[in-house]
Amino acid sequence: MDRNTVIGFSLIFLILAGYYWYTAPTAEERQQMIARNDSITEVEAFRKDSLLKIEKSKKMEESIESVSLANEVIDSSQLTGEFGSHRDFRSAEIISISNSSLTVKINSLGGGIESVTLNEFQRSDSSDLILLDSGKNKMVWTWTNADGVVNSSDKFNWTVHSKNQSQLVMRLYADSSSYIEQYFNLNSDQKYLMDYHFRMIGMGDNVRRGNSDFRFDWETIIQKQERDKKWEHQHSALVYKIPDESPTSLKTTDGAKEEVKSRMQWFGFKQQYFAAIMSSATDIAKDAQFEMGENIVDEDNNDIKSVHSTIYTEFAQGEDLRDAKFSFYFGPTQYDVLQNVKLGVENSELEKIVPLGWGIFGWVNRGLVLPIFSWLSSIIGEMGIAILLLTVIIKTILLPLVYKSYISTAKMRILKPEIEAIKEKHGNDMQKTQQENMALYKKAGVSPMSGCVPMLLQLPILFAMFQFFPVAFELRQKSFLWAQDLSQFDGPSLGFSIPFYGDHVSFFTLMMTVSTIIYTHFNNQITGVTGQMKYIGYFMPIIFLGVLNDYASGLTWYYFVSNIITFTQQFVIRRTVDDAKLHKQIADSRKKPAKKSAFQKRMEDAMRISQERAKNNKR
Repeated sequence: MDRNTVIGFSLIFLILAGYYWYTAPTAEERQQMIARNDSITEVEAFRKDSLLKIEKSKKMEESIESVSLANEVIDSSQLTGEFGSHRDFRSAEIISISNSSLTVKINSLGGGIESVTLNEFQRSDSSDLILLDSGKNKMVWTWTNADGVVNSSDKFNWTVHSKNQSQLVMRLYADSSSYIEQYFNLNSDQKYLMDYHFRMIGMGDNVRRGNSDFRFDWETIIQKQERDKKWEHQHSALVYKIPDESPTSLKTTDGAKEEVKSRMQWFGFKQQYFAAIMSSATDIAKDAQFEMGENIVDEDNNDIKSVHSTIYTEFAQGEDLRDAKFSFYFGPTQYDVLQNVKLGVENSELEKIVPLGWGIFGWVNRGLVLPIFSWLSSIIGEMGIAILLLTVIIKTILLPLVYKSYISTAKMRILKPEIEAIKEKHGNDMQKTQQENMALYKKAGVSPMSGCVPMLLQLPILFAMFQFFPVAFELRQKSFLWAQDLSQFDGPSLGFSIPFYGDHVSFFTLMMTVSTIIYTHFNNQITGVTGQMKYIGYFMPIIFLGVLNDYASGLTWYYFVSNIITFTQQFVIRRTVDDAKLHKQIADSRKKPAKKSAFQKRMEDAMRISQERAKNNKR
């Protein structure tokens, strides 16, 4: 491995190491995790027993609250006054609406969404993919009337006004002509969308004067869908969008609170591959509050972290009719799907919740990698083959840079005996050595940076892939060779953990590491690298072995294929490049009058000034 390649890989390693350090939990967070695990040990047996009993019957789980309430004795005095008739909750029920993609269950007791199941997908354990889970999701409207604060879930049993397969209308009557209505409708054109209206009809006199806003609280516990909780923790976030701004992501392992003093277009939460978003073009008022809980590290349940959102919608005093219109998106975080979601807001940019990287890395993914990969995956069912072809295309695009880097390295190899002679001639005098080296490069028409620059130009694509594969929905639960899921690490568990490496073996990562070491060995023999640079070339792949062991197997499969193609390209280039011709080019360049570039002039001026200062200091 030549010096320029080592420099390039060193820069890549520093970026990866920085990213790994930035996303890793702190010592305080690890102590909190340990303390939390210790505190639940005493109740673990009881909790497991309770879960087993609940899971014996899914139907029992959904109706258990309604059954218990139906058996409760109702005080007739509770059935009078505003919404009094709705305090008889003996007939409470859970109502389902569905289409081919979604099953949404609404509890008449409180009138909120009980659970959401995505029918087209499964969790990593092959169970139903429940995005919002029963008993772990709460949606509440709160307002103020003459008697005080009222909320929609205060043991009110909403009346089913109308229902069909994909639509439900529920009402809460204040009197015969005044009522609140909730409208749920699974959108026929957008399969992951649900239209939702909160209507106030004849309620102008039922809202206390001086209070014109209705508050909506949405509290839920994000559920684990994939195999590795670590990645679910890392990719779960609370997200929102303010008009004319890019989407904001609030994610942390410590828990966080944020207040937004502006109207919003949408808000919700995202996971590694799925999201739940609520939007409105006009009905989300200012002063929203968001809060995220800490990571839940207990491996024996599906809880990832809690999120709590509060928004307001305006309701003018004396207004007899108010129809607040919202939309819910319950679906995958697949880039092209999110691009085509019509949330009913202008320039929603919902696809930006997919973390494809910042700056140039995001541009590379959106402008190059995604279009190519989407095209390949649309015509090739085997994702492993699609990744292979993607690698071939990208390496072909980069071939001119690889060729330029090789030519520069070859020229430097030809000049190496003269460079060594200059170093031996001047010993420890670095200024004279550097000055004479620059003169040699100038006469030979060689730039020492020309080999490093092509490596740096390849860096954005290399790091863009590092961002792309862990969030590429197309790879989710797609198998290839021995990898059961290209979005997760491949290989078996060790049964114990090795520091820095982990508790499992990722075979694609191992193959990538071995191929890099073999390439380094042969490249060192060709380039004649010696000293510390030689050993650094072997050290870097070992570092990547530990860093990438937890990453998506699609990523390490890409890196392995990239290595093989690089070997092939280097072999072909070495066969086609004639060193004798390079010698002749260097010799011809020495005969021509040397033209100094602006950079060379500045370098020479700086060296001359430095030498003059050194002489003056000796006097």
